[in-house]
Amino acid sequence: MKTLCKSDTETEALNRLTNLVKDGTLSSTNAWTCFSVPKSSHQFGKPIVPPVVFSEAEQASLKAIKKRLVSYLVQSGRGACAYCKRPVGRYGFGWHLEHVYAKSRFPSETFVLSNLTIGCVDCNRWKATSVDRTCTKGQLGIIDPTTKNFRYGKYIKYVHIATESLSLVKYLPQHPIGEQTWTSLKFSEIERATLIDSMNAEMAGLHARVNDFLLDRDPSDEDDQIATLLRKLQSAMYRLK
Repeated sequence: MKTLCKSDTETEALNRLTNLVKDGTLSSTNAWTCFSVPKSSHQFGKPIVPPVVFSEAEQASLKAIKKRLVSYLVQSGRGACAYCKRPVGRYGFGWHLEHVYAKSRFPSETFVLSNLTIGCVDCNRWKATSVDRTCTKGQLGIIDPTTKNFRYGKYIKYVHIATESLSLVKYLPQHPIGEQTWTSLKFSEIERATLIDSMNAEMAGLHARVNDFLLDRDPSDEDDQIATLLRKLQSAMYRLK
């Protein structure tokens, strides 16, 4: 991510976060929070633990870097989720800045640009529960959209057909890694959800509200009971026969 820095001040702010992770002062998750939501201080853990304080210059630097990061990833990904290829953003699905190799397991990769991409809420949550906990470096187990000369169609054919009253998506694995991606990220649910949402406005509205709520929740947090319940509800909605 240092290539996105435009000044020494920005580079120093980013280096500080990297070093806070390296020396164990902050977990990679907490450091990413500091980057994602820059403010004068962040309190993690019990109140007796001193807060992490940031100067106005550091806050401004982190905001500027994040803005460039989002622009770069959205443009390079053509405004689509790197895994399912559905549109994200203002006219698409909710999304996250996605660490291909989870920052919790690979803290040194937290602020590495080549480890970042765009992931929709659905792919992000399934990847967190079925991929991130078991993968090893170089063995993600699903498609890695950040690899050199990556071509989505080599692994999965993505078909999207839409009419005025109907929308259909279909994923056709072309490779064992594509097959594993289809299975791990629950693409079958995406296929059903897209069809049902296009036919039922109330279901689509409920789906959108659940996604909006889950945007600010960490999919790897097993103690978040409300988010866990809503994720189960979301999955159950599209298993109705």
